Amino acid sequence: MLTAKSYKNEILMRLFNFFNRPKLYLTPDQQFLEVSYQPQSEKPLYDICDESGRIIKTGKITRDNMRVAVADLFSSGYIFLILDGDEIRQQRFKISR
Repeated sequence: MLTAKSYKNEILMRLFNFFNRPKLYLTPDQQFLEVSYQPQSEKPLYDICDESGRIIKTGKITRDNMRVAVADLFSSGYIFLILDGDEIRQQRFKISR
């Protein structure tokens, strides 16, 4: 049974998750992807996948603001996945050269 307290907690958690989405910015020369994200677990990981879902790159999220080298990626659309504890967050980005 859903109580008022559990409903309120669920709404607060959804709002937090909405505002804690990864923010991605390509540098003007498109050599780096700047990632702004506040991790919720001790060892979050990231994957960069192509549009077919194939993992292209993987690594650890080491701080709230970091850079990932993307100079070796071709012009295309990609998905940046964050694996943070039990949560998976994603954000799309596109490289145009």
